[in-house]
Amino acid sequence: MDGYLLVDTSFPDCLQPFLEELRRIEVDVSEIKYLLLTHSHDDHAGFAADLREKTSCRIIAHKNSIEALKNGCIMNVGRFLNRQARITMSLYNWVKRRDFEYSPVTLNEEDIIIAGDDKDILKTIGVDGRIVYTPGHTDDGISVILANGDAFVGDACMSNLSFLHYRPIEVCNLDMVFESWRKIIENGARTIYPGHGKPFTVEELIHYRKIYAPARA
Repeated sequence: MDGYLLVDTSFPDCLQPFLEELRRIEVDVSEIKYLLLTHSHDDHAGFAADLREKTSCRIIAHKNSIEALKNGCIMNVGRFLNRQARITMSLYNWVKRRDFEYSPVTLNEEDIIIAGDDKDILKTIGVDGRIVYTPGHTDDGISVILANGDAFVGDACMSNLSFLHYRPIEVCNLDMVFESWRKIIENGARTIYPGHGKPFTVEELIHYRKIYAPARA
């Protein structure tokens, strides 16, 4: 691939800071050839439409993202993990004053729609890795696991809030979260890069999966 694969965007108002950061590292935005969306929430797909206008990049997304992206809003918002999570998110949303909407993204025939795990698509575009379907936070979650063990997991895991112990702050299905952790572990992840928080080792994920899902460990 003569260019870059970008994993996720951010909120709709973060495009300009993103472009400035690209200039700082001397990457032209036109070099982004593919955009993989780990799921359809606004903090991961918020400026996807605007980025596509600037780059004509092809989007890689799960089939369950199609309608949410087209609507330009959060869907499949699940239940908060616990009371602490509810309070934290309420404060966060109040400070951000978000309306949970972004420019609609209509996928077309040039885009790549994932229905489940896929070990071939990334290789065809020159990326040595695989896509793993990792639902639980939402039903459209996908992760990228590279051959070197770097894993970009969206919100399948989080490391920014200590009380979560790497669990997502919101879940649509907690059992699926722990099943997705199993898949991340078994597909060769070594260093996990969550959408929220700092990278951490797969040993941490293994440890907390044994605590929270002992029957599945």
